Amino acid sequence: MKWEPAGKGGGAKPQGKRRGGCLAIIAAIVVIAIVGGIVSSCGGGEEPERLDWPTTGLAAMLPEPSVDTGSVSINSEDSFSADVEGYARSDYEGYAAQCQERGFTVDASEGGDSFEAYNAEGYHLRLSFYDSMEEMDIRLDAPVEMGEISWPTTGLAALIPAPPSTTGRIGVDSSSQLSASIGNMSAEQFSAYVDACSAAGFNVDYDRGDTTYSAHDASGNSLRLSYEGFNIVEISMYASDDPAESAEETPATEEPTPEAPATTGGAAGTSDFRATMDAYETFMNEYVDFMLAYSSDSSNVVGMALDYADMMARYSEFADQVDAIDENSLSADDLAYYMEVMGRVNARLLEIGQ
Repeated sequence: MKWEPAGKGGGAKPQGKRRGGCLAIIAAIVVIAIVGGIVSSCGGGEEPERLDWPTTGLAAMLPEPSVDTGSVSINSEDSFSADVEGYARSDYEGYAAQCQERGFTVDASEGGDSFEAYNAEGYHLRLSFYDSMEEMDIRLDAPVEMGEISWPTTGLAALIPAPPSTTGRIGVDSSSQLSASIGNMSAEQFSAYVDACSAAGFNVDYDRGDTTYSAHDASGNSLRLSYEGFNIVEISMYASDDPAESAEETPATEEPTPEAPATTGGAAGTSDFRATMDAYETFMNEYVDFMLAYSSDSSNVVGMALDYADMMARYSEFADQVDAIDENSLSADDLAYYMEVMGRVNARLLEIGQ
């Protein structure tokens, strides 16, 4: 079963920040789709925009589409996002071939309506084609900046083995949440790491695929591992929702660290702000992965509806944190980071409906 993503009816893009916007409508549509199998969409009937293809930023790495209708929403040194309208399937296939000619052939994955690959420098390209609307979405992201890391020995990270690579980036590390990107980790090492995490106790209600693994431990803590390609692995963990179970994981001598509000301004504010945005993006990736899993196999609609209800409760918490951010008070760097994260989240939301 398939449904078209919200906003595809007439050019309105789903917004990743406001619960009251199109993202909340996507959530409502998906609940209906899971329970009743209904195809739905949101958006109005706006006239197509003229596509002015940039000659700077990441856009310069990609071929220019053969039509002049569409829009560019992000074009920086870190991210590029655009949609092209009035594109037939043959145009999409030809564009994907041109991208491959430009070097996007590493860990390539191609389906009937999507193409994903890296180039030799680690730039990540994703193309999505929507046949019924003759529209193609383009997303290009620069490599994630990584460095030498030491795997934490406290908090949730202490519940799983240290990854085999010490190259990476830890976005969030606390007693309630962990978000990390690990580089220089092959697909074979990823598979072995999944085995190690399973042996460490994360084997309850598990779901294992070629590139993903999700499970809980006996205390209800959750783990998700994802091989992204280009020897990059994403790790995310959340503490159990049960306060009693969570308390069992916390040493008696350790005082719980209060969650800092998502503030901006000085160095400490920037750190808290970026941790909030990293955690939000990690969750939204999990959300989209869940929806894509349902769209490819809707045989267990009742069980997935229960899982979705739990996910939406977590979504509400993240939305509250992001809604509390005052964009007008952000520094230039933090505002740019905010836009990058929102761009990536919105691009992933567009995958719902493939």
